[in-house]
Amino acid sequence: MAGSAPTTDAWREVLALFDRWVTADSIEREGLVRQIKAEQPALYTRLVAMIDADQAAEARDFLGEGASLVSAVSGAAPETQWAGMQLGSWKLLEPIGSGGMGQVWLATRSDGLYSGRAAVKLLHATSVGAQAQARFAREGELLARLSHPNIAQLLDAGLSADGTRYLVLEYVPGERIDHWCDANHLGINDRVRLFMQVCNAVTYAHAHLVVHRDLKPANILVSDDGHVKLLDFGVAKLLVDTEDGSEPTELTRAGPAGLTPEYAAPEQVEGTAVTTATDVYALGVVLFGLLSGARPYGGTSRGVAALARAIVEEPARSLAAALRESPDAALSRGSSLAALEQALRGDLETIVAKALKKVPAERYATVQELRDDLQHHLAHEPVSAQPDSFGYRARKFAQRNRPQVVALVALVFTLVGGIVATTWQWHAATQEAERTRSVLKVLTDIFTDLAPDETGTAQVPVLDLLRKGWSQVQTSLKDDPGLRAEVARPLGLMLESSGDMVTAIAALSISRDHLVATDQVRTRQYLQVLQVLAYAQSRVGQSEEAKKLLREIIAVADKMKDTTAVEPVNAQIQLGEIARREGHLQQAREQLAQAIGVAKRRLGTKHPAYILALQEQADVMRELGQWQETKQLLTSIVSAANSSEPSISLVARFNAATLDVELGQFREAASQLSELAQDMTKFYGANDTYAIYAYTWLSMALFHSGRIAESDLAIATANQSAEQSTEPNVKQTVQTVLARQLLRRDRCREAEPLLHANLAHFESGEATSRPFAERTRMLLAECQLRTGAVAESLRTLKQTLENQRAFYGAKHLDLWPTLLLQALALDAINGISAALPAYEEASDMALAMLPPEHPDRLRVAVFQAQARWRADRSVQAKQAFEVALTNYGQILQGRPDRGGFSVLTSKLLEQGPAAQFSLVPLLALLTY
Repeated sequence: MAGSAPTTDAWREVLALFDRWVTADSIEREGLVRQIKAEQPALYTRLVAMIDADQAAEARDFLGEGASLVSAVSGAAPETQWAGMQLGSWKLLEPIGSGGMGQVWLATRSDGLYSGRAAVKLLHATSVGAQAQARFAREGELLARLSHPNIAQLLDAGLSADGTRYLVLEYVPGERIDHWCDANHLGINDRVRLFMQVCNAVTYAHAHLVVHRDLKPANILVSDDGHVKLLDFGVAKLLVDTEDGSEPTELTRAGPAGLTPEYAAPEQVEGTAVTTATDVYALGVVLFGLLSGARPYGGTSRGVAALARAIVEEPARSLAAALRESPDAALSRGSSLAALEQALRGDLETIVAKALKKVPAERYATVQELRDDLQHHLAHEPVSAQPDSFGYRARKFAQRNRPQVVALVALVFTLVGGIVATTWQWHAATQEAERTRSVLKVLTDIFTDLAPDETGTAQVPVLDLLRKGWSQVQTSLKDDPGLRAEVARPLGLMLESSGDMVTAIAALSISRDHLVATDQVRTRQYLQVLQVLAYAQSRVGQSEEAKKLLREIIAVADKMKDTTAVEPVNAQIQLGEIARREGHLQQAREQLAQAIGVAKRRLGTKHPAYILALQEQADVMRELGQWQETKQLLTSIVSAANSSEPSISLVARFNAATLDVELGQFREAASQLSELAQDMTKFYGANDTYAIYAYTWLSMALFHSGRIAESDLAIATANQSAEQSTEPNVKQTVQTVLARQLLRRDRCREAEPLLHANLAHFESGEATSRPFAERTRMLLAECQLRTGAVAESLRTLKQTLENQRAFYGAKHLDLWPTLLLQALALDAINGISAALPAYEEASDMALAMLPPEHPDRLRVAVFQAQARWRADRSVQAKQAFEVALTNYGQILQGRPDRGGFSVLTSKLLEQGPAAQFSLVPLLALLTY
């Protein structure tokens, strides 16, 4: 209906009148209604609507998921005569439910292209009004805007011969989110992580100007593998419905048709403006139920009016209070009641309460902010919804950084103890006391900087404290170079382990110079400083400087005649690692073999240095394409590392899992990396390079397993942490993987800016960055190819190949993808005759360098077979092409996107053996 929405005061008057009507007898009710119609006509319409809704609700379970504040669709049972009906390419099989404004049927593809299933949503033109039809059509329009892994996709739409509108949607075999969580006994943190997938979908919809308006568990399904799908945009609206954005259309103001009362926001009940904050509120109700097993408002079973009043006026209950209503909640969450109540108090209770604020402006401004707070909670970081206090922030700081806090405390005692011992020998007691006070002042100032008034934030990472400490050391101790150098060594070591290589280099350089000046060169302390300094230099691209220091370590250790020193072994390992990154694989192999021999003789096979040398040697063998030997070596490393320090075991497991990705064993790798990513985050912290790369490799394994939504979540986690990383190339490496996966989904506009920025970054680095630069350039060429800039793409690929061959030589694993793209570009410009040799070369390179069982060997065979078919157009060549497609299709069995490959196969065969071929289906093949 048109007209202005009622104010909150007017709505409260309507509720009061309705309460009078409820308590009156039948005669008094009639009199009251006549009186209101005569005296308060503005409230009469609202009162009658509420009475009608209440009476209708009495006849059904008004709190059920399908209930609505205003009836929208007849509740008639699905019509059995629709079974077997043909709608376009789809054949209806059986009814599977109803949603929003239509019945939903399971359907199958009937045109023979592939055997996919879909959910077909029907709206009978004879049973609903024009407004409902318009909303149904709008649902199709909105879904067409949205392409997100956590949103059920629109496949088709149409109008049948008898006037029935229908939408063909992605079929989602799953269970509603609350039932799925209970059935799987998910704990609180796992429920939060699953809910964050829902937030991802809603955030995406909001970014495309779509507000769902009916978020509830029944519209959120979860597949067996934990993949969330958001359904039913039947009552969704656009944030701007008119082209000029001036005034919403009649369709938008058509009232809350199809809404579910328990998940309606106060503004929906009152009829005021609907914004993204409306979805934030509904998500708050959903999260409330997932966590507690109850609803925010108790005692509302007597009717619609009581629920409406509660939504508008009553404060939502706390999560802990709601547990009294659901005593079985703890059991379905794998917890005790006391433990569950404890888990829900604090951050989660505050987050939910903020999402459920009555006033939209007091809620989270966006769904992303809600998701961010949940992420902060999981990471033991302060959340924005919590009132800031030193105690709260310090507690979160300690939970998040237990190892670093322990290390900082140890640093205090080490420095103070060391300074006391050293200065007692150098100076009188009064001078010693003054120097000790100077150091204590520096360290005290570091911890004082935890105060929010000083930092302006509730989050103070350990790295920031170390940087601040180093800054204070340089200022406070500038008049005492010796003392400054003493403090620089432990601070430099901690800065390096925390990832700030640049600041670590500055501190450790001062320490090294002091040790040289005081004739302490032939000491283990000097070797330690040089080793860490060299490692930091190599990480920031100062490879030549690093190699000089590493050679000095070996020379000094040789003069010291200390056969137990680990530093020269580590120096030899680092030299081999640098040689590998510079592309000198044979040199790297020789240096690492020498390190392995020395480590075995001097330190034994259980020593971390020996295991590290083996791991570096395995990396060289990987690049040489010696896959079987690499697999055997990594298996033995994992076995040996299991009895070593946790960090060594984690790294060994990580290397083995990433090898599985390179071997094409994507599903096995995804299982390992999922656990590893969590373990590394717990051990190292979310922003550590190992944790970031674990999520990056996990994303790749999931992507190549067809689990796109989970892959997106993993790469988003890696990318968010990479933004905070201080190590060179980490952010760019993650974003290159992200760009590649965007390309493979034909989202070039999103990928291209990342590729240009990353290419500029890698090209500005030294020799060790060249492989990253060329991989990025190759992806940029693919982007150009996909967007139609074929000639430009061919030029880019030519440059990439020249640079790769100059760096690697004639054969390397990085070459075959570049050669394949070059073949596609030549195909598009000059046809198959010119492109066939390039296809053959790409195939030969892939067969030479890829592991024997790698899926890409079969994928390249598809490209080669189609090229040969088009070149000679014989029946035998076509049959060979069909065999290649079948062979590759078999390895995709069990993948969620297997049906899409069937469609692609048909398209490839439909094009025929024409010399000029459409590249679209061939480029699509790169996704699988």
